Amino acid sequence: MMENKLKPITSPPSKEEVMNRIEKVRSMMKKENLDYYVCYNPINVYYLTNFAFYVHERPFLLIIPLKKEPIMLIPKLERGHFEQRAIGDFKIVDYYEFPAKIGDNWHDHFQGLIENNSNVGVEPEMPMLIFQKTPGRKKIIDIVGEARIIKTDYEIGRCVHSCKVANRGHKVLLKTCRPKVLEFVIYKEVTNAMITKIIKDIPNANFIVTQVACMILPPSVSHDPHLIPQIFQEMEKGGPHVSGVSSRVDGYGVEVERTFFLGNIPENAKKPFDVMMKARELAYNMLKPGVIFSEIDIEVRKFITKNGYGKNIIHRTGHGLGITGHEPPYVAEGYERKVEPGMLISIEPGIYIPGVGGFRHSDTVLITDEGYIKLTKAPEELDELIIQI
Repeated sequence: MMENKLKPITSPPSKEEVMNRIEKVRSMMKKENLDYYVCYNPINVYYLTNFAFYVHERPFLLIIPLKKEPIMLIPKLERGHFEQRAIGDFKIVDYYEFPAKIGDNWHDHFQGLIENNSNVGVEPEMPMLIFQKTPGRKKIIDIVGEARIIKTDYEIGRCVHSCKVANRGHKVLLKTCRPKVLEFVIYKEVTNAMITKIIKDIPNANFIVTQVACMILPPSVSHDPHLIPQIFQEMEKGGPHVSGVSSRVDGYGVEVERTFFLGNIPENAKKPFDVMMKARELAYNMLKPGVIFSEIDIEVRKFITKNGYGKNIIHRTGHGLGITGHEPPYVAEGYERKVEPGMLISIEPGIYIPGVGGFRHSDTVLITDEGYIKLTKAPEELDELIIQI
């Protein structure tokens, strides 16, 4: 059974897959006593329709009644686009433009699609203007985000494929990265390899929801993990260099990251690398169904602090992946949800020391009935990550 789940899938979702997602939303609506649920977030609309679009001034709204056919309110300009890409049964209601004359605005159509005195769920991300125009007794609740947390076999297969794209990219990164090589040279080689694989595997991939990226932070800046490096940034001898490769392939996002060294490991990098690796091992040892996510993060932070680097922790132990590259669940203190099979997360405890550098590995990890499986593959141990130059 698990072997079947781990086979890469490159085909679009079936109609049954998409409509099952809508039925999952409806079952949650029933529990919340909601008559309608309104999606504005384009990620959630994509998840429930297979239709991806750019957000602009013209609103796109997916209205899910508890019993009737889902309704897509859409600009007339985008109707053909929706009909081409959407999977499933939807009623399409289009409006002419934004702005429009009185009676033909998007909200004039919208308000006629929801019965008066209804209980209406809306997403937390909904803009205030749309919220104000939404009729009924409104309740802000993230139903679709909740529905996305446990992955189906299809979603797992898509993420397995996305991991193969990321794995290829990271392999090219380690081959290309040498002292004095420029950031943009590595970026070009890595992203070209990833895009080539995507096009070969999925010729009709939707590039609105396809994005590949790589980043390498040399030791002079790797203590700042979300720094956007300059394109002419040179790689440096020694380390730690921190790599990051992400792939969102036709709507399914994953990541793989490593700390590595060019030629040699400086003496002052040996201990923090070892502590990071042991903190990572601790997180993996705790990663079983039934464990509370916050407990993992707390224990990891305690371990790093005990070893002298508490002031050098600047982020949580991990986060969810799936239809995007960052989503629930979170391996973070304050997140009290239990680990469950079918969740997809990263494990990436980090230590960041100005003047020394950053230390972080990250993998995309599937939770199973027994524990976990790493879906991304890259060198892990120190002797594999000191690259000869």
